[in-house]
Amino acid sequence: MIRPFVLVVSALVVCAAGALAQSRYGKADRRDAIFLRFPEMAERYWVNTETMAASHKAVAVPLPRQCAFVYADAYTRGPMSEREVQETALSNCNRKLAELGPLGDNYNVNCQCKVVISDESYAVPRDTMPDQAYGPVSIFYRDDRGNVARLNGVARYGALIGRDRSVTFSVENPRAEMVCEGTFTNESASAGRFSLNCFGGKFAGNGSYQTKFGAPNDHIIGRGQTGRGQPIVLVIGLPSQLAVGTYGAI
Repeated sequence: MIRPFVLVVSALVVCAAGALAQSRYGKADRRDAIFLRFPEMAERYWVNTETMAASHKAVAVPLPRQCAFVYADAYTRGPMSEREVQETALSNCNRKLAELGPLGDNYNVNCQCKVVISDESYAVPRDTMPDQAYGPVSIFYRDDRGNVARLNGVARYGALIGRDRSVTFSVENPRAEMVCEGTFTNESASAGRFSLNCFGGKFAGNGSYQTKFGAPNDHIIGRGQTGRGQPIVLVIGLPSQLAVGTYGAI
């Protein structure tokens, strides 16, 4: 009788330790920035009855936090274990990142997909998670001589573009130096106006923007004019090589 009792107690201790290890970074919340950044993911994770009730669910994004402009979520299908669900999310995240092409022109860090949420608990420290929305950014414009110039880096902005009336954003170059500040002012759920001020006022532009959904990736595209009347294009959410191939002909 004593030996089975000891085995049961040991099993309970192991299970408790596992649960503690899983939740030591805290519980996820629907109001966290990552769910505001990806509302369709929030819908599946917290609202959709089929996925919300899945026995296991996981979210993977590229880290560090400025790299978190794509995501992959996975939910239990059949007898999948938690680890199998995590591996599915991680594999899908890596595939999406690879499909978008190289990130070197935008980032001076190595962006790597990691499982960040598993079964409603953070799998990484909360302070490593994005506190706002991030995305690779490319700005194309013509200078006074008519030549096309390009500025690449990372944009950081409020997660509720299209919901909040006005959202500010900033642009950092690959060396993490802030070079631009701007504002999105929405006129509908997926369109509005933008203004941009760079290099301490030496360069500025404004125009209209649209949010593009789906392939190759959800992103923001803005078109307008510089302060000198030359065309300008702003692309957030696509790596530079993909952005120039899609929108760089100004």
